[in-house]
Amino acid sequence: MDEKKGPSQLTGKDGIAVCQCWQSDNWPFCDGSHHTFATDKEPSFIQLDKEKTYEICRCYKTKNLPFCDGSHKSA
Repeated sequence: MDEKKGPSQLTGKDGIAVCQCWQSDNWPFCDGSHHTFATDKEPSFIQLDKEKTYEICRCYKTKNLPFCDGSHKSA
């Protein structure tokens, strides 16, 4: 998969904190940036299976954040 155009792959994690405030420099992963701005949006925590590989959206078009649903292919 072309890392520059498609989703990134994530393996070996049992959970992630997903940014809900859109201030993270590492979106969709929360990097704590929301703490420096006035916002009431906290990250959502998603449990994952460490044995599985997940495709993480990088185009912001998916309807299943933070997971890729292939929406980038129609853009």
